[in-house]
Amino acid sequence: MHINKHNPDLRFNVAQLLREEIGGRRNYTFSEAALPLDETTVLRDLVGSVRFTRTASGVLADVQAHSKVDTQCIRCLTAVQPPVQIVFRDEFHSVVEVTTGYALPKPDEDDPYFISESHLVDLGGAIREYGLIEMPMRPLCREDCKGLCPNCGADLNEGPCDCVEDTSDNRFDALKKLLDTK
Repeated sequence: MHINKHNPDLRFNVAQLLREEIGGRRNYTFSEAALPLDETTVLRDLVGSVRFTRTASGVLADVQAHSKVDTQCIRCLTAVQPPVQIVFRDEFHSVVEVTTGYALPKPDEDDPYFISESHLVDLGGAIREYGLIEMPMRPLCREDCKGLCPNCGADLNEGPCDCVEDTSDNRFDALKKLLDTK
């Protein structure tokens, strides 16, 4: 069954799927205009799909998404939006039994994802975590970015600055004095 559903908060109700046998599936698509990753970094125009598969302890989420991230060029600090591909598979565990409402034991894995008591899977947290992993390590505005002048801070992509380049290196002056005494 494929359901095309716009879900602005990235939460999906899996109550019916949890009532099915292991192996049951649901497919959804999602889009989000902006999803903050942290205080300064934002995913823009997030579009993706998720396939939920019923497991013994909840649902397995297979997520494929693409987005752009608001960040800065590491050389000139210009705002850039490099593309980000987010692909992951992770399990979301039920905290209550869907038919009785009884609490279920916590899984043994470290830092698991959970399905809420109202049987909602919130993909937002998982997408944030995997999005941070997939961010470019050294984003550039362009491959030949010249960066900023280390003296005055001028953007060298806009042209040369008026700084006088000091080519002297005084770290070896003491050694030069030894050579001059001979």
